[in-house]
Amino acid sequence: MQRNRFFIDSCIFLGAVIKDENTRACKSFISRIHNEVYIGYISPFVSGEMINSILYADNIKPTIKPDILHAVVDMLISTKLENFVPSNNDMMVYSDLRETDSRISESDLMHVICAKILKIPLVTTDDRMLSSRTLKEHVEIVSPADVLLI
Repeated sequence: MQRNRFFIDSCIFLGAVIKDENTRACKSFISRIHNEVYIGYISPFVSGEMINSILYADNIKPTIKPDILHAVVDMLISTKLENFVPSNNDMMVYSDLRETDSRISESDLMHVICAKILKIPLVTTDDRMLSSRTLKEHVEIVSPADVLLI
């Protein structure tokens, strides 16, 4: 594993904006990317998942959804991220990984695929991905708290 390069799941950015038990680790992780301690990668799948999660979240009041969307977009713009767009040939990895764990959503599987193609770990707070032994046979999957201990 290249210790300073990571593919970032959308929940890391959302966790930095929407307070939960992972907020502190998410903010610290993102600040290290901003300060160029780590190199962070996202894809259009990450951006789309974030917007979708905010727009359709039942636990976010409709009156504050625009503020959260703006905060996330500002974070994406101000954080020094690399944008990765898989090519058609790269997507062959999808068929290899689709059957590994049926509990994983299609959008989360896309993050796993991008991390595998880039040969870097995926950082997430998603418990299903973090606990998936079969996915971890293909890609290193870690939490932001785990990375900060490295």
